[in-house]
Amino acid sequence: MYSKINIEDAEWKTRPGEPAVKTLGHELKVNDEPRPNKMRFNYFHYNEGEVVRRHKQKEQEELFYIERGRGVMEVGGDEFPYEEGDVIVVDEGPWRQITAHEETRIFAVGAPNVRDDAVFENELDEAE
Repeated sequence: MYSKINIEDAEWKTRPGEPAVKTLGHELKVNDEPRPNKMRFNYFHYNEGEVVRRHKQKEQEELFYIERGRGVMEVGGDEFPYEEGDVIVVDEGPWRQITAHEETRIFAVGAPNVRDDAVFENELDEAE
C-alpha cells in the first residue's frame, strides 16, 4: 500500500508566532489516502528572523531536512548553524529551537507517530 501527495497541493496552516506548516499526513487523510502509521511529517516555512518556540518531544525522534535557508538550531543547550542540504536528527528529550537567519523551508519527520508529543517551554512557565 502507498500514499501520495504533491507538496504544492497541500495547504499552508498558520498560527500567530509560529512558522507556517503543511501537515502532510493530515492532508493525506483529507484526500482519503491512508495516513502513515509509524511517523508524522510536516513541511515548515520560516520567514527571516522567525524563531520556533523552544520545545522538546516526549517520545518522538525527529529528522529535519533543510531544503532552503540558513539559521541556527539549538539542541540541549548546544547551538550550531544549519544550511540548505543539511540533515539533522534529534533524539526525543532535549529542548530544541530553530532560528531562521533567512527564509527557510524544512521537511521534518518524527517517529513514532505520537499526537501532541511536543512540550513547549513557555507553556510550562505559564502553568507554574
